[in-house]
Amino acid sequence: MKKHFLKWEEIKKRFYSTIENQIVEMKEKPYKVALGCALGIAINFIPTLGIGFILAFLLATLFRVNRASAAATSLLTGPLVPLMYALNFFIGGLILTPATGKESLLEFIIYQYSTILKLGSLKEKIAMSLEFFGETFILGAFVNAAIFGTAFYFFAAHILKKYYKK
Repeated sequence: MKKHFLKWEEIKKRFYSTIENQIVEMKEKPYKVALGCALGIAINFIPTLGIGFILAFLLATLFRVNRASAAATSLLTGPLVPLMYALNFFIGGLILTPATGKESLLEFIIYQYSTILKLGSLKEKIAMSLEFFGETFILGAFVNAAIFGTAFYFFAAHILKKYYKK
């Protein structure tokens, strides 16, 4: 048990030293830090079941951008996830409304809910809700991740360039 505790402490120590070295001391190039921040916010639009910051850290390692800024941004924007998910449904609905032949977003939403509330077995209801909300949500998630990730990259890059000039 003590062996596992010591290993966990070593992992935490390495993680926090990475954050300190890469963000506080700014040893990375500004564009790598900004890309890490963009990745950290974009990952929160996609349902990750609570491990978004870990995925952000791993993806940042894969893409060779600042790992600490990716994980930190994901953790800091974590409380905004309910709003991000609501925005996913809204944007996905705006895109899919014309594709389904509905006249308005409100009509599209009513159609989705009425389909789920139809009589039938629980299994059928779950399948219907996953089908409708899944498409809407995932489409909105990828669109929002791309838009907000890109916007946050430019915002962070601008801030970091000002910081480096000082």
